[in-house]
Amino acid sequence: MKHDFASNIIDPNDGSTLALHVFEGGDSDVREGVLRNEETGRWFPIRDGIPSVFADALRTGGMAAEDAAFNERYVSAMLNADCRAPEESKPAAEAAGQIARIESERKARDEQSEDYDRMMGLKVLGKIEIPAYRKALENADRALPLLEAGCGTGRFTGVFAELGSSVVAADLSRDSIERNRVRWAGRTASPVHYLHCDLTHLPLRSGMFGSCAHCGVYEHIPTREMREQFLTHAARSLTPDGKLLLSAYRWGGMTKLFGKEGEHDGGIPFFRFTEEELRAEVETEFEITSFRANLGIYMSMVAATPKKK
Repeated sequence: MKHDFASNIIDPNDGSTLALHVFEGGDSDVREGVLRNEETGRWFPIRDGIPSVFADALRTGGMAAEDAAFNERYVSAMLNADCRAPEESKPAAEAAGQIARIESERKARDEQSEDYDRMMGLKVLGKIEIPAYRKALENADRALPLLEAGCGTGRFTGVFAELGSSVVAADLSRDSIERNRVRWAGRTASPVHYLHCDLTHLPLRSGMFGSCAHCGVYEHIPTREMREQFLTHAARSLTPDGKLLLSAYRWGGMTKLFGKEGEHDGGIPFFRFTEEELRAEVETEFEITSFRANLGIYMSMVAATPKKK
């Protein structure tokens, strides 16, 4: 992670800025360290150059074990930085269910990251998607960074690196991020900064992006409430004239042969949208500028700008 990228990351619990504490690294790169909320002492680890920045309620299961191991490894440096344990959180029953689904998907994405790149259907679909995505973002401000919200193993990261001054590639799955980084190391038109996080608790400062690309991810956010929470963060992170590119599973034509909603292997949720459903959700935070109902049969694509407030 580059030192200067740290100033763009915020605490997903309260929106506070975070201070960078470097444990291992050079003058410009951080290999190991923490981002610390100087008011609360809450900390977020940087492991092998990738910051993991999750709300307290999501630092559970395997992630909690990784945090404990990190703390043990750097116990002296952690004490010197006055890093305190994440606060215990007891969410309401509904929120607890949402958290469990996020944790389940995170585990499934990590387990399936190697197989994902082998899916021939995605390679074929990419030949339709990539030109459409370029076209949708052709008028975006390329002097500003682009947020790839859900970068996965990097199907589109190299493309989006041509469309902004830099890319922030964010994803729920650390294994996918690591594959993405290897895939594009030294091969992108502009710098790529990787961030391990949950998109419904986006830990990035407001108004920093000229565009946000969210491609083939929205349909996997498990509830409308959580999807709208992502849209709120996406709108907040963009400049007033910023561009949102969003593609999602469609429900129409041949896709009606498949289930409208359910779970893929490993517990990854999905929802297929009618045009009216997708428009209604996006319009909670954005003004739609174009809508392509049928992108490669399987997807719909939306281009939009944040609502003026």
